[in-house]
Amino acid sequence: MKNFLSKLEDTLTKVADGFSRNFVLNVISGAFTMIMPFTIVGSIASLIKGIDFGGYQAFLQSTPVYYLLGDIYAFTVGLLAVYIVFSIGYQYAMKRGMRKQAITIGLSSLIAFFLITPYTRAESLWGASGLSTQWFGATGLFMAMVVGFVVGFVYELCFKNNIEIKLPSQVPPTIARQFSALIPAFIVIILFVAVNWVFTLTPLENAQAALYSVVRIPLSIASASILGQMFLLMFGMLMWFFGIHGGLVVMPMIMTIFTTLRMENLAAFQAGMPLPNMITGNTLSIGNGSLPLVIALLIFAKAKQNRSITNVAAVPSLFGVDEPAYFGVPMIMNPIFFIPWVIITPMFLNLGTFVLQSIGLLGYHTGATAGDFMPFFVTNLVGYGVPGLIWGCVFMVIAVLYYLPFIMVYDKQCLAKEGKAEEAVETEE
Repeated sequence: MKNFLSKLEDTLTKVADGFSRNFVLNVISGAFTMIMPFTIVGSIASLIKGIDFGGYQAFLQSTPVYYLLGDIYAFTVGLLAVYIVFSIGYQYAMKRGMRKQAITIGLSSLIAFFLITPYTRAESLWGASGLSTQWFGATGLFMAMVVGFVVGFVYELCFKNNIEIKLPSQVPPTIARQFSALIPAFIVIILFVAVNWVFTLTPLENAQAALYSVVRIPLSIASASILGQMFLLMFGMLMWFFGIHGGLVVMPMIMTIFTTLRMENLAAFQAGMPLPNMITGNTLSIGNGSLPLVIALLIFAKAKQNRSITNVAAVPSLFGVDEPAYFGVPMIMNPIFFIPWVIITPMFLNLGTFVLQSIGLLGYHTGATAGDFMPFFVTNLVGYGVPGLIWGCVFMVIAVLYYLPFIMVYDKQCLAKEGKAEEAVETEE
């Protein structure tokens, strides 16, 4: 076991070192870290608003709190792409030695993102124009990343080649810096206005829809089979690994392919007849994505940062709100968790559920759903009955166990960093 953990640690450390030296991944990781407090607040608000048990929902909806919680989510997680595009531009500048221009580059990225996002123009001089928030959340996240990097690159190119307005040394530095950014800002604005106009001439009509369509192309190969189902869930996890809301990308395809099959099972279940479809887009649940990792950290982690963030993320993860763990641990862009999160979990859930159904230890999914924000054991009970409740708990234990080696490696790295930080503080004192 020790030899296995040692080899695993060496391999994952090399991979992590490679990631840590990668400029693109560093920028993205830094950007998500910047907005982490707001994603956690928005996720917790979503959890409080969405939980449904007893008369809680009826009571909540009778109070202004219900709408206020929705507002918190709408202006935090709901505008994720807006915050990320600024953060990407800012982090790009900071990591390329353009610290004094970081805010300007962040704002330029934000403007460029707005320029490439479709909006309804005013029909008259005094009419109102409209800017849809459709692309401001998770669906626009990939475009936000692209825009932030492009804007950062334009500024970097201009500054390296002295394409800037230089004022006399007598001019205050704060004013001089803004004039030095004038030419790259002009180039950025013209560039994205032109790109937006070009896409209006295509059937897709805008760049946001075009890029989102490209991201979803791999989903077109999926079908209503065990392999297609596994591919879709794995692809969703992959999107989450890169910080893109995997559910929003994958769920429309899952609904398109599997809803009919699920409804056929539900109709048969209500009529007391045998369920016709084994593959319905559902598997035994162990939570939406972060719960087994959070449980493993709560039990085995020793590093202060891991224990602190999992104490915050535990309850939200139980109720299907994963953002605190995704952004807080972090799981996003963390190579150590790529294998258990993106590869092992979808394969385990799909093949494990399939095997249990094939040998008769688990029935087909009833087609019924427990709704959002329900703990995994409730979801399994509703979908598969008592056998689902039992096997779901068994699957959770197994998931915690296969996360354990990766947890031990990650926690050891965190402990080492905390030790170095404490030594630095003692040296300064």
